[in-house]
Amino acid sequence: MRAMKRIRNGLGWCGLIALAAALNLLVWTQQFFSPLVLVPLAAAAVLGLAWLVLLVLAMVEHRALEDRTAGGLGALFSGAVFLGICIVLYLFLVSWKASWDLTEEGRRSLAPQTVQVLQAMNTEVEVFCYFPLIDEELVAIARDKTLRFLEQCQRHTPLLKVELLDPSIDRAHLEAMKVTHVSVQGTIVLRSGERQRVITLTGGSPRLEERDFTNALINVLREAETRVYFITGHQERGLMDEDPQKGGSILGNLLRGESYTTEPLAIKISAPEIPTDADIIVINNPLMDFHPVEIEVLDEFMTRGGRLLVLIEPRRATTTGQGVADRMFSFFSNRLGIKIGADLVCTDKTDTPLQLELTLDNAPFETVEEEEGKYRGAFSLKHPVTRGFDQSLLFQSVRSVSIAENAPEGVAAEELLRTTPDFWAESDIEKLLQTRQAKRDDGERMGPVPLAIAAVLPVDKSKNPKGRTDARAVIVGDADFAANGSIIVPGHLNFLLNTFAWLSESEDLIAMRPTGRESQPLILTPLQQRAIAWVSIMLTIQLVLAAGLAVYLLRKRHQ
Repeated sequence: MRAMKRIRNGLGWCGLIALAAALNLLVWTQQFFSPLVLVPLAAAAVLGLAWLVLLVLAMVEHRALEDRTAGGLGALFSGAVFLGICIVLYLFLVSWKASWDLTEEGRRSLAPQTVQVLQAMNTEVEVFCYFPLIDEELVAIARDKTLRFLEQCQRHTPLLKVELLDPSIDRAHLEAMKVTHVSVQGTIVLRSGERQRVITLTGGSPRLEERDFTNALINVLREAETRVYFITGHQERGLMDEDPQKGGSILGNLLRGESYTTEPLAIKISAPEIPTDADIIVINNPLMDFHPVEIEVLDEFMTRGGRLLVLIEPRRATTTGQGVADRMFSFFSNRLGIKIGADLVCTDKTDTPLQLELTLDNAPFETVEEEEGKYRGAFSLKHPVTRGFDQSLLFQSVRSVSIAENAPEGVAAEELLRTTPDFWAESDIEKLLQTRQAKRDDGERMGPVPLAIAAVLPVDKSKNPKGRTDARAVIVGDADFAANGSIIVPGHLNFLLNTFAWLSESEDLIAMRPTGRESQPLILTPLQQRAIAWVSIMLTIQLVLAAGLAVYLLRKRHQ
């Protein structure tokens, strides 16, 4: 009897050892059908079956369950139930597809704008992923990350179709797509109808950036491009100026990335005209006043439902005696109901009296009586441009922009941005710039001071070729925040692109856009990958089991 029990126990232990060996080899080799895995796994199955047969025979011979046998069966049953619960829970979590993004670069979650664009899709978009089937670690990483990212996108729309292709094998498909160049690190092609965009993956860490994908998706979904003209001839910030600090080229690149067409526009005095295909006119930091003929053309443009964005740098000359800003500022006030102040917003609470950070913090506004739900910190909650804004703006200097007291009839104007209560609009600009010391005088407007205004003007739908019922304008009391050296700040970028989306009546694009954050991947050899998998899975479990077994044997010896 004891001999049979020893044989049964020996078979059980040998079966467990064989099973452990099979699992260790499976994790290490990652090949289930390898003989190194199948042989010990088969041995474990045979030994386990023999142990079970001997156990049943012992039960039949005794015609009753011994305490230890009953306990063993109970433990076996409990373990099986627990394993089943774990499997069901795992399947539930997998089907739930929920995750927490703990990565520094935010790779496990989509930006609100990407989700918004995906959910608003009403036509099918095909995504062709061309990755060469070569034994290259960086290419494999780029391919896997691209497919995982696209799987995330497909959760928000059934209209996104993804296909993985090898450019060396599917050459005919490439030619049919009219793709003349593919990268060895990967090429992504988005197509919807006749519109198509190509994203080429390059660099030391190639991957499909969310910003590039979202911009390409917007491009292929838009049936018509919005044309944006940048006024020239008044020493404005140049659209093609690539100066790393003061240039305006990045703004142009960002707009083109979101499917806007950008062009410079010089209004000729001899033949004044704004093209009829113009959707938005941008006046970016002019240093000279506009000619009366130019004012008339702008007025006619607004009459036919035009859209206008004006960025006014506060450090430009504002002396009315020189006639620098008389006509332009008067037009904004009389026609748009927006008053641009001849001042500089400043404070005496910091060492940098002209620098202003606009945030969501409501604490500085607790003493200011405002309509409930109108603002969140410095940002308006009523207007689409800033309603869901969750970032900060940093102005090195800014002037006041407010709603004119005698606004034209029918004009609806709203404040977008405001300062904290400890700022005011300083009218003695020359003294402030010379002394760098701020002191408020009687009569100067105390904060919160408005810094940006959006206005809507009703127009006759029958008198404009685009059939619009209103004209729109946004004026901001600063221009440097849109220059190359500052626009890369996420808050600046999103505020500007949200403004363009509202002006072009593309409210579905108003959201926080994805950033281009990057982190270098850690490249591991196959041996290192297997070692990490084995340590994290098998070694941990076996150490816990070994500790439990040691405790059991010690207790048994001393009982």
